[in-house]
Amino acid sequence: MLKNMIRKSIIETKTFAEGDVIYSHNDLSDFIYLIDSGEVKILSKNGLELGLLKEGEIFGEVGHVIKSPRTVSAIATKKSLIKIINENVLIKKMNEADPLLSAIIRGLSLRIGDANDLAEKYWIEREIYKSIKD
Repeated sequence: MLKNMIRKSIIETKTFAEGDVIYSHNDLSDFIYLIDSGEVKILSKNGLELGLLKEGEIFGEVGHVIKSPRTVSAIATKKSLIKIINENVLIKKMNEADPLLSAIIRGLSLRIGDANDLAEKYWIEREIYKSIKD
């Protein structure tokens, strides 16, 4: 059922070359993405690698859930075929979901952002300390 809904809601399928920026931190959260093939690196606002996503994974949903601009950047690490999904799919599903589940999803999305910010803070501090030792 979800596969059929996603298939009907795909706006386009786009090829990204290695190094192509799919979106950047603070961009408008306008679409959700599904990796058909390839890999996508997720980076914090200052460049800390937060994850490497592969075929079948969805990304770009957090900004929609918490109603904010992009909280990270997404960059293709190799040639990737990405399905671009209309945000209305997520909006519709969130509106249809049990309010408790919607609250849990929103809470988890906010915690992911907090965890990413904290990881980045420690990463920056580590880089500062490393530079002092050199």
